[in-house]
Amino acid sequence: MIEDNISYVMRGKDSKKPPKGSSGANIQGKNSWKSIETPPILDVSKEEKSSFEYGLSQLLEKDKIEEDMAAKNMRVSHNSSTYIHQSLFRSPNPRSIAAARTGFMIDSATKFVMDRLQLNKNDVTFDIMLSDQLAQDQFCDQDLVSSSCEAFRHYRSSNGICNNLDNPLWGSTFRPFRRVAPPDYGDGVSSLRLGQDGQPLPSARLVSSAVNNIRPNRESSLLSVLHMTYGQFFDHDLTFAPLNKGKYGEAIPCCLEGSSILHPECAPISIPADDPFYSKFDQTCMDFVRSAPAERCLFGPREQINEKTAYIDGSQVYGSDDEMMNSLRKGEDGLLIAQISKEGQELLPADTDLANECNQEEQASIDQFCFRAGDMRVNEQVLLTLFHTVWVRHHNHLASRLKSINPSWDDEKLFQETRRIVVAQLQHVTYNEYLPPIFGNEIIEDFKLKPLKNKQRKVFYRPDTSAAISAEFATAALRFGHSMIADNIERVDKLGITSSAELSSVFMNPFAVYMKNAIPQLTRGVVRQSAGHVDPFFTPQVAGLLFKGENMFGLDLVALNLQRGRDHGIASYTAVRNSCELSPIRDFDDLSGKMDDDVIAKLKDVYRHVDDIDLFIGGMAEHPMEGGVVGPAFACILLDQVIRLKEGDRYWYETNDKDTRFTAKQVEQIRSTTLAGVMCEVIPELKEIQAEPLKLASSQNPILPCSSFQELDLKHWKE
Repeated sequence: MIEDNISYVMRGKDSKKPPKGSSGANIQGKNSWKSIETPPILDVSKEEKSSFEYGLSQLLEKDKIEEDMAAKNMRVSHNSSTYIHQSLFRSPNPRSIAAARTGFMIDSATKFVMDRLQLNKNDVTFDIMLSDQLAQDQFCDQDLVSSSCEAFRHYRSSNGICNNLDNPLWGSTFRPFRRVAPPDYGDGVSSLRLGQDGQPLPSARLVSSAVNNIRPNRESSLLSVLHMTYGQFFDHDLTFAPLNKGKYGEAIPCCLEGSSILHPECAPISIPADDPFYSKFDQTCMDFVRSAPAERCLFGPREQINEKTAYIDGSQVYGSDDEMMNSLRKGEDGLLIAQISKEGQELLPADTDLANECNQEEQASIDQFCFRAGDMRVNEQVLLTLFHTVWVRHHNHLASRLKSINPSWDDEKLFQETRRIVVAQLQHVTYNEYLPPIFGNEIIEDFKLKPLKNKQRKVFYRPDTSAAISAEFATAALRFGHSMIADNIERVDKLGITSSAELSSVFMNPFAVYMKNAIPQLTRGVVRQSAGHVDPFFTPQVAGLLFKGENMFGLDLVALNLQRGRDHGIASYTAVRNSCELSPIRDFDDLSGKMDDDVIAKLKDVYRHVDDIDLFIGGMAEHPMEGGVVGPAFACILLDQVIRLKEGDRYWYETNDKDTRFTAKQVEQIRSTTLAGVMCEVIPELKEIQAEPLKLASSQNPILPCSSFQELDLKHWKE
């Protein structure tokens, strides 16, 4: 695995000290955590009081700006793509709101110390921290873990605490992201990364349009659209970086023509006057609000909050805290709440709050509402809603079967045992079906990612390994799936007749799920339709029409990804390659053979230096590894993370640990799980499906009758 930077963990009794760095090291595209030497930490105790007074003054100034914007009615239009986008990522959790305020203050305090002591970027990244006493008194959340983790000896917590008994906060919710490579901010603290010449990087929209207009994305010959959907579902189990929000929880406008007021958490994307798409609509600016900063008890560069647990634990199904989990439970027989539609279909519970941006008055008038799930993004696109429905149905099916086998089990026992099985199945399907096409068989075998066989169990767990999600994984590498997004959503009826709708028409529009036979029709479509090929080219449905609603244009997901990387201080493509110990890239000529020549030419047109290339576009442009779909840089980041997800999880389903293991016969049953079997079980109208639905049907992946797939034999759970 990549050398770990433990600085993402709050300091205190449950954490380790962060790495200390060399003030003289040159980190411009050449550095990694492993290469940092460790001189003494800088003593900034004399500046602490002044720095925090300054930080507080900047926070109050931000509050005043927000009050002024509210007073002047400077708001985002509710029917705009910007409003929908910010609504999806605007956390209602008070912990995120409080953390963002503290984080903003510490960002400002760090900048004050940097300026006062004339420190360089490396000093800030590696060498300064608060005094232990001040940190523990004011900014270290030492009381978030109870004195005992005994309650979670066997079953997982909802929020990830106590998975690691030595470091109970590792992998839990509201932690900062881990980093593969040292952060790179323009000012060393929080501003967007600059080019090697000290000037701003090219517009994220310019980069997107320049590369994406080379040629259209082509279809994959291997993977179905369900692989893309599974990737989105997988991502929502692991990552959620909330956006900043305004005075009253409102979306923040960042493109205010003629206004002298700009929210300090805005980083609007400029759109060139000759843009091939947006110029038709006289658009010169794309709204972009920065992710909320994480609170921390270290001076140093800005970090971002991950609201999700770092484990494959079904949190997108069950929620990431007890309150949400309980709100999704029926409270009897271990069941999750579901609604039965007028067509007699078991669907996700309705979110009847008309203030929810997804709900529509016309639909609400006929009792059709958007849906609730363990992740608030469930309504983002209809195939994601469909997949959430599959797993809630599956949970309830398993719980009912367990109840019949163990009638003495109460609601809590039934729920926890069912959840435990479902999480194990999610882990198994992810490593058995989702990951192999990404990496190719050689990497899967070399790094032993394939599940064990039969009744085998093994203690994979390494308590010194954190499963924490890396910023590079969340902000760039796992987003390779965005290239797989198809132009259309297809539906196939039982006679094989296909109909389709443009993808942009189903964003935040899940109401098709209520229609008779919609679930089997959408499922047939998603497993038969080819995903896009993984490359630096994207469908216009997301590269200009994202969340467009009734408008003529929307957002550009590629530009948002690039800007998000800069927002999060993600190091450049060449720097991350260095952290991965891949062959160095010194100039554009070194990219030859690693990317298509026409892509290299466009990158050279828009970037002034090879070390300026953003990780997302550089990683997307790389030729794939043998047998896989991603290139070496993304493979490195993804591989590091999926190893951590396995070795850093005390509850990993194949473990032989006496506290958390399944019996040998139980784990053998879980290994018999296939995604096809789960989908056949909960969508009986299907009748047939290919053996591996994440791949297109072929002679190697034949369509089989649903009777071919066996359900779990739950007799091995009988007490």
